Amino acid sequence: MVALLLGLLAVLITGSQIALSADELSLQREEPIVQADQRLRGQGWKPDPSLKPDTLDRHLAGNQLASLSACSGTGLGFCRYDYRRGNKSLGVVTVPGPGAQGLVQSWSLR
Repeated sequence: MVALLLGLLAVLITGSQIALSADELSLQREEPIVQADQRLRGQGWKPDPSLKPDTLDRHLAGNQLASLSACSGTGLGFCRYDYRRGNKSLGVVTVPGPGAQGLVQSWSLR
């Protein structure tokens, strides 16, 4: 759990404003993760969760997206979604929005 929280913190600090070409990635802060997921998958990104989410993670996330890795149990509502395309990996962190819908907060590309 500590490793997950540290990973989420690293993404929040470093990953939200990475400059990428338009054909690689198109994310916007505060957009619903369900919409971002649909667009990413259309661009060839495949769900690649680094962890297997449990029932509580699914409840906190409020969705059944295959890319969900985990949600923090801190009460802040951070959830992480992971994707892979070729040799690149993408981590997306969300925060709760209206109706328990996850909104994109930040991301990192490796």
